[in-house]
Amino acid sequence: MSSSGYDVDPAVLKTQGAAFSDIGTGFSDAAEKLKSAVGGEPGETWGSDDFIGTFNDLYGPVCEGIVESMPHLGEALSKIGSNLTAMGTRYDLTEQDQHDTLTACAAGRPDLRL
Repeated sequence: MSSSGYDVDPAVLKTQGAAFSDIGTGFSDAAEKLKSAVGGEPGETWGSDDFIGTFNDLYGPVCEGIVESMPHLGEALSKIGSNLTAMGTRYDLTEQDQHDTLTACAAGRPDLRL
């Protein structure tokens, strides 16, 4: 009967966890840059002719939504990274604990081969 389990590489989890954390930090930094770049009312920055008024009616809500959501996305990506790193650490600890337990059991049974 074949195994129904799966293999987990804790080092990969930790590496990808760090990558997600870096991406999250990058999103948070980009959100701050965007917020300062579009700061203030668009009409103040770009003028107030008819085209700008129409553009602001369409662009304003979209811009606000992006500026509000980007920091949350950065935080969520960073949290995924932290969780992946913690999961990799837990797998390492579990594997070491299982190894130690099997080694201790085998020590009491010298005729047993591992």
